[in-house]
Amino acid sequence: MARKVLLGASLLILVLAAIVFLWVRAVFTEDVVRTALADQLSRALGQPVKVGGISAGIYPRVTVNLRQVEIGAPARIAVATLHVGASLGALFSRRIEHARLELSGARIQLPLPAFSFGSTGADTSSTRAPVELVSVDAVVLRDVEVTSGGRSVHGDIEVLPEGTGATLRTMRLRTDDATIDVTGRLTDLSGPSGEIAIKAGSLNFDRLLAFANDFASGSGMKSTSRARTGPGGRTAPGAAAPMDIAISLAADRATIGALALDALTGKARLTDQALKLDPVRFSVFEGRYDGSLTFRLNEVPDFALNAAVTGVDVAAAARFAGSPGTISGTLSGRLAIAGRGLAAASVLQAARGTSRVDIVNGVVRNLGLVRTIVVATSGRADAAGAAAGRRDERFTTLGATLAIGGGTARTTDLRFESPDLLLGAGGTLRLDGSSIDLAGSVQLSDELSQRAGRDLVRYTQEGGRVTLPVTITGSADAPHVRIDVADAAKRALVNRAAEEAQKALKKGLGRLFKR
Repeated sequence: MARKVLLGASLLILVLAAIVFLWVRAVFTEDVVRTALADQLSRALGQPVKVGGISAGIYPRVTVNLRQVEIGAPARIAVATLHVGASLGALFSRRIEHARLELSGARIQLPLPAFSFGSTGADTSSTRAPVELVSVDAVVLRDVEVTSGGRSVHGDIEVLPEGTGATLRTMRLRTDDATIDVTGRLTDLSGPSGEIAIKAGSLNFDRLLAFANDFASGSGMKSTSRARTGPGGRTAPGAAAPMDIAISLAADRATIGALALDALTGKARLTDQALKLDPVRFSVFEGRYDGSLTFRLNEVPDFALNAAVTGVDVAAAARFAGSPGTISGTLSGRLAIAGRGLAAASVLQAARGTSRVDIVNGVVRNLGLVRTIVVATSGRADAAGAAAGRRDERFTTLGATLAIGGGTARTTDLRFESPDLLLGAGGTLRLDGSSIDLAGSVQLSDELSQRAGRDLVRYTQEGGRVTLPVTITGSADAPHVRIDVADAAKRALVNRAAEEAQKALKKGLGRLFKR
């Protein structure tokens, strides 16, 4: 008896399921339903929506499947299948409430069309739609592809609509070499505006800026759900809301052009015009960058940085700038520089601003400053022993205030200190190391001054040390040091004349007092 009851119940369930399935197909697969849903989605998004086909299912819940969906004119969003999951009440009321939209095989081409978010309800005319899409609780995108400028990212996204905004429950984007997780809440989709957090193992700013630029240039999104304040405090219905997204950033690694960064953290703000990171901190060339970094959203982005840098490996920075093996040491300083582009060559050419840099405990390769001076002052190449043959110049401190522009750095206060000498100079240096043009004076140490000869010390000294005019030209790879012999001779004549005058004065005074 129990088996018969169980069998009968099973058959009844199957019959009911079949009836429900047939009823669902009858209700939700008519061409008029496809047209009605496409029209409602068009009004909700403010963009044309085309639906190529429609089908329905009942397990695990009532689902309307829209195939070959295209949004925009021309189509910027294409969806292979849009699954609209609804509650069982949709069977009786033909109202799809608390729907779950799942997009399979979605392809999004940036820039996006200019959405205008309005009501998801049916038309308010007297003709009642066969099915009404009333509300959506969740939107899920599986393996969506977003393309911009020939670059693509794939990902899975789940969004929970909330009034005029939405919560990004999960967003995992994948590129060839990175996975990026995004969470947060957009308070207004029309800008959009809100707060999100981005965490990544690796972050490519070139791609990020390209996507941001395409998104900003094409978004043009405005909300029809409420009026906005216009001039004089009056409301301006349909006025475009500006994009304004606050971002919390954390990446193990990041790249800007060919520049590699590590342990990047910071706060950012993305608007229609710019991506501004302030504050931002990261490791670069073994040192630290602390300050701000702004990119203006153009096809070729403008940049501006204002930061303190500490502990930078100068040898690594010189390699990046295209002058390997020219200088070493540890750099600290303050940078306030603006420019254009992300490639090293374009950055060096377009950079403009000021900086103060101080390098300690390093070596300038092939400078030969001591050698040139010692040979010039002694007249013999072997006069200073090892110092005379030395080409690499060690220093304890090398510092300068730089005015940067047109690929050139200008300074009036370059100071080079080592145990052997003190150099003060001014002039210009090409940022790529291709040209140096400095002029100043160099003062030898007590030890080297003594080696230079008594007469030279007597006639070229300042403060008891040999002091000579010097110029440094050439390039970073092959600098050329020259002593200004004519100026040195002039100083020698002045000192000699002063010495003779003092002798004459003493002699004359001696004769006077003898009388």
